[in-house]
Formats: sequence, structure tokens, C-alpha cells
Amino acid sequence: MSASGATLTATFEGVRTNPAPQEAGFRIGTSQNALSTTVYTQDLLNAASGSFSAEVASLASLTTYYFQAFMTVWDGTAYKEITGSVGSFTTSGTSPVPTGNGYLSGYEIPAMSWTGKGATGTETYGNTKWYSYETSSSTQKAATHTYSYNGKIYRNYTTFVDKTKKAPLWCAFVMHKTAYPDNDLGRTGSWHQDPAFGSDWQQESSGSGYSRGHFVASNYRQACSDGNKQTFYNTNQALQYQTGFNDGVWNTLENAVVSHAPTGRDTLYVVVGTLYKNSTTVGGVPVPSHFYKLLMKCSFNTAGAMTAASGCAYLFTNESHSGESYSSFITTINAIEQETGIDFFANVPDQFETTAEASSSPLW
Repeated sequence: MSASGATLTATFEGVRTNPAPQEAGFRIGTSQNALSTTVYTQDLLNAASGSFSAEVASLASLTTYYFQAFMTVWDGTAYKEITGSVGSFTTSGTSPVPTGNGYLSGYEIPAMSWTGKGATGTETYGNTKWYSYETSSSTQKAATHTYSYNGKIYRNYTTFVDKTKKAPLWCAFVMHKTAYPDNDLGRTGSWHQDPAFGSDWQQESSGSGYSRGHFVASNYRQACSDGNKQTFYNTNQALQYQTGFNDGVWNTLENAVVSHAPTGRDTLYVVVGTLYKNSTTVGGVPVPSHFYKLLMKCSFNTAGAMTAASGCAYLFTNESHSGESYSSFITTINAIEQETGIDFFANVPDQFETTAEASSSPLW
């Protein structure tokens, strides 16, 4: 058993061998009533009793599958199919819902001085909950938003909001093409109050020359409408210069992250954030001086243990960068840590984190 495959085995007895069974194998699916995929055994079936097996690949991790063995045998007058009972198994892997310290155990979460779990509540979009986390500061706290898709609960993102900025200082999230598939939904929401924060924590409109720059892009969450709508919470944006930045180099980098989101046992962990260095204000709201995007790609073995990690970062001033490539703005995660004083990807094991955070080599 692994995160993406399994070996199925069945036993049989009392089978006619003249003529031999015509075919045998397994039907498999994620529902007992929908065994829609068939895999055939490669074993030679020429005995009245014995066993056969088949390899099943390309399965989703942490998913329960149901299967049923079948054989087509001669009953003396015609071939007929006989079937076994329905069994089940669950693939391994790293859960989209971290264990330990709740959602703060995710590899994407920076090290912060949390003072405890705050409130929980029902999402505006989706039949799941948000969870808030307090700090020692009355003007800074975080919330994780979740949604349900295909019977499983996924963390959408965790946003760390500063009330004085009316915007997040960072948002942390996961990119994986299987866990967060692209179902080509487009933009299904409009900007809306985040239910995890009071209205006095949230910015209601953009300013002259600035747009609402997504931290978790709309096209990062295309699995279902609920997940996409949550990317339009007010706490997932900050004032970002539009022409030549939001609609240019930043958008190009967003699309590159989508196209290079991993599959299989690799996962990309992302943190998007802002700096406020001698920043101005528009409509009473501080304007970030910089935006950054941190990338940490991690590999895991079949037991779910991390085996490798690579990382890099991009740092942009909040102004037009018309005609420039995002690759010109590459730097190290360490450099952003020095600017912010934040220890990013703190849950990644040190033997991988240290090297990955010192690299300025692109991931693609």
C-alpha cells in the first residue's frame, strides 16, 4: 500500500478448468456502488483453486477505495461471471488536514507566538468551518479557512491579519494538482467580508491606481465554487499597484505557480506577504511597499516522511514593473526572513529547511 497504488489479491476454489476461466481481475472505485474501474490480473488461471492479484496505480492519497474480485468461468453450458465480496483499503500519504497543533502544523505555516485558539465559525461559503488563532497582540491574529470537496475537508489557506493595516501580513497555503485540481471554474465570487474577522479589520475598497491584489490567487482554487469564493475574502488581499504589476509580472508569476504545481508525492508550500517600509496611505489604508512570494517544494516517501526540499523567493516593490520578468526578482527565503523577522516554513525539518531557504535557484 502506498499513497498512489495498491496490490489487490483474491483467492478462489471449485473452479472448472476445462475450459479455463476466461478472465479475472478487480473492479475498483471510491464508492461501494460505483466500482467503475477494472484492472485485470496477469496471472495464469489454470487450476481449480488458488489466488490471483493485480496492481492498481494512479490512486489519490488518503482516499478510501472499494474493490471486488471477479472471474468469468465455464458453468458447463456457458461462461458466467462470479464475484467476491466487496473489500476496501485507504491509501497512505500526507493529510491535507495537519495533525498535532491543528492547522498550524502545516509545513507552510511560519513560526509565530500563538497564545491559543480563538473562535470558530461557519464559513460564508461552504459547509465547513473557519478557525482563528490569537497572538499576544490585540491587533494581529490568524484564521484558517476550510472547504469540503468530494467528501473531504481541505484547508484553503491561513491568513495572518494586522488590524492597523486592514490587510494580511501573510497568507500561507498548499499547491498540489491532485488535492487542488483545476476544474476551470473561473472567478465565482466577488470581494466579501471574512467571517473570521470583524469589519474593522478589513479593507472595503481599493484606492486610486491600486487594485485588490490576491495573496491566494483565484486560479489557485478551482476545485469547487466554495473554495474559489473564499479567495475573495477581504483578508486575502492588499492594495497592489495595478498597471505593470498586478496585471503584469505578478500575474505571470501566479500563472507559473499554477502550471508548476506538483503531483504525486511532491507538494509545493507557498507564503505570500507584504512589507511596509516608508509606505504611504490611500483612503486611510496603508499601502504595502513590497510584495513577496516564498516557495518551498517538498518530496515525501510512501510512508509520508519528507525526503527532500528546495526553495526560493521573489520580492517586488509595489509599483509598475512593465516589461520585466519575475525571474529578475528572485532571492532567498533567508533574505525575506531578515526583512520580516519571521521564521518561515518552521515545520519543515531543519536538515531540509536550512539548505532550501538559502537557495536563490528557481524551482523551474
